[in-house]
Amino acid sequence: MNKFFSLLILGLSIVSCKDEPELFLNPGPEKTGVTFKNTLEATDDMNILDYLYFYNGGGLAIGDINNDGLPDIYFSGNQVKNQLYLNKGNLKFEDITEKAGVAGNSDWNTGAVMGDVNGDGFLDIYVCAVVGLNGLDGYNELFINNGDGTFTERAAAYGLDLDTYSSSAAFLDYDLDGDLDIYILNHAVHTQSSFGKADLRYERNQQTGDRLMRNDNGVFTDVSEEAGIYGGINGYGLGIAVADFNLDGYPDLYIGNDFHEDDYYYINNGDGTFTENLKNHFGHPSRFSMGSDVADLNHDGRPDLISLDMLPQDENVLKSSEGDDNIQTQRLRTDRYGYHYQFTRNMLFINRDGKDYQETALLSGVAATDWSWSALFADFNQDMQQDLFISNGIPKRPNDLDYIKFVSN
Repeated sequence: MNKFFSLLILGLSIVSCKDEPELFLNPGPEKTGVTFKNTLEATDDMNILDYLYFYNGGGLAIGDINNDGLPDIYFSGNQVKNQLYLNKGNLKFEDITEKAGVAGNSDWNTGAVMGDVNGDGFLDIYVCAVVGLNGLDGYNELFINNGDGTFTERAAAYGLDLDTYSSSAAFLDYDLDGDLDIYILNHAVHTQSSFGKADLRYERNQQTGDRLMRNDNGVFTDVSEEAGIYGGINGYGLGIAVADFNLDGYPDLYIGNDFHEDDYYYINNGDGTFTENLKNHFGHPSRFSMGSDVADLNHDGRPDLISLDMLPQDENVLKSSEGDDNIQTQRLRTDRYGYHYQFTRNMLFINRDGKDYQETALLSGVAATDWSWSALFADFNQDMQQDLFISNGIPKRPNDLDYIKFVSN
């Protein structure tokens, strides 16, 4: 009898597995027409030794640029031109880059974001770039939607033509005046000046410091200093999340920083200024913070947050990779240099009361997803629960212990 029931359960399991539909299908570029490839070619003058974020990738922005009810796709490229794909329906897209005039002129494009900058009812596109590093030329570009399938680049006219080390950007109406402001996330690179005490964050660096740009009737004004936004040479900004974390009606910011610099948790004071208060609300952020996203995971009405790192799941990779600091180095960082506690893994922060956060990544099973870049919460299977997609992977691992030994010599 026991043998019969065991075989019955096994048979039902096999049948259920066969009948279970696949959640996603990949129709391929032949069907969709989306053929963009962010092809990278390392050279003697540009590689991961010269630029530590060589493999960080480009950006992606999705939005309905022609108001036909279908989401269109904009890709930004590092060593290739940007591309815009118009959604024709039925999972078919048309490359309208040249016709639309959005290929861009910068040598190394990074993040991209869509938003109606001028309030005309059409989505515009803002593209970030890395400029001034190893001869890279260009500037952040703003493509204004003309409403007829074409765009005009007008970053200079709007005051957004930054020539910095930009990672990405986010539109938000931080002062609730009805128009879109923008937070531009920049990143440092390793120099002798980028290592030191946490106080470095208070000394503004024009290339690496983040910017908060206020929209003043169509012209953007840099209000970073007066708003309390850090801009030091030690800010390795890779992640940005916007949400009303404390539920006071004003959008707040969580900025993820790579390496030794702490993440920034900016609380919007409602008077045009922000107060950074990570240490009082978060017990320990990720050490190498990458992408982040926000969603209400437990249906309590409060925004929760994930911040990504690069803890490997594979035991061999884990043992051959640089891990957390030893206790002596950790104490040196926190006690003498003024940084917060950090650990090399993903962090999932559950918003308890709009003020304090409970970190549950290990409990929730999302602490280790290897070399992780970006996170996306969405209800993919429509079961009323937020699912999590994480993009990851890198062809050459700069935290490999053999590599670290090589470059140290």
